[in-house]
Amino acid sequence: MINALQHIGVGVADLERSWAFYRRLGFDVPMNVDQSYIPRLAPLTGGNFERSVVFAGNLMGGAAIEIFQFTSIEPRRSERWKWGDPGISSIALKVPDLAEAMRLFSDVEIIFQPRAWPAYPEWKAALVQDPDGILLNLIQIPEMTFSLRIPDIKSGGVIFPTIAVSDMERALSFYRDILHYTEILYDWEGVDPALTAIPGGKRRQRRVMLRDPRPATSFFNFYLDRGMIELVEVRGKKAAHLFHGRRWGDIGINEVCFDVYDIEGTFTELSKKGAGVVVAPNVEEDSFDGGSSAFFGYVVDPDNTMIELAEPTRLSLTKKLSLNLRKRKPGKPFPSWLMKMSRFNRYKD
Repeated sequence: MINALQHIGVGVADLERSWAFYRRLGFDVPMNVDQSYIPRLAPLTGGNFERSVVFAGNLMGGAAIEIFQFTSIEPRRSERWKWGDPGISSIALKVPDLAEAMRLFSDVEIIFQPRAWPAYPEWKAALVQDPDGILLNLIQIPEMTFSLRIPDIKSGGVIFPTIAVSDMERALSFYRDILHYTEILYDWEGVDPALTAIPGGKRRQRRVMLRDPRPATSFFNFYLDRGMIELVEVRGKKAAHLFHGRRWGDIGINEVCFDVYDIEGTFTELSKKGAGVVVAPNVEEDSFDGGSSAFFGYVVDPDNTMIELAEPTRLSLTKKLSLNLRKRKPGKPFPSWLMKMSRFNRYKD
């Protein structure tokens, strides 16, 4: 029942600083902007805390970014992070021209300059960090499609997260057999030279890229597709989860979210297959500034990495135009001309 890879959620120390950074990367269409308490998230955060959120889309297509900052408590950093600790390790953004995209990072720490992707040499990639140290791979893939090509946007949206796991076979049973990312694009083992400069990056690792070969069935097919999921398991002793001892929403990559139609049916099916439900889906819409709303809930993978499922119920395309999605037939995407109207909602610095 999953339609598309919808967004990646990141917890940050300073929302305004982080969104300014991600706007530079093309995430400049605010779909939701909100500051509030959400008691439903207490099972994730450990309490009912106030937070600010910006949900920002990218006109070149790919999954969106949800930027999250606690405002009633201090966001906490991980003091012991290293590559391979279970959790979401990095985010990959699709770019049409990697050399052009690298010009965006003259003032940013570049961990590895453009090189061939070790597991798939036809791809080119570079590794950088956002203001909170979150790892971003910029990836140029031959024949990659883009929704809109706008001259001042050099980077597209998220094409896949890299999720570190403690047991690859157990993780494959979840992401491949339960979430139906059934196609293995590569299964690679070795030492990635791009990672040797970061903690834990020198260890031998196994990396498996999963893809759902079916076409996306989201209302938002013009911008979203099913994306991919990369799993990584480092050899040797495994540490605790990246968010062990911290709150969901603290600094780091918090979640991967999938777009669904029938959220209650999807949760029922996932629960039958063994997925752990952490937050059951809501039965009343959660509305945000801008006229958007959604049903959402959370399950966890075998390592307790958060997986959000969201059923959008109302979409704000411009300040004056919002669409009631509950009246639209599932499987019928919005036409491209309508989706292109979101370009008029770009944030203006």
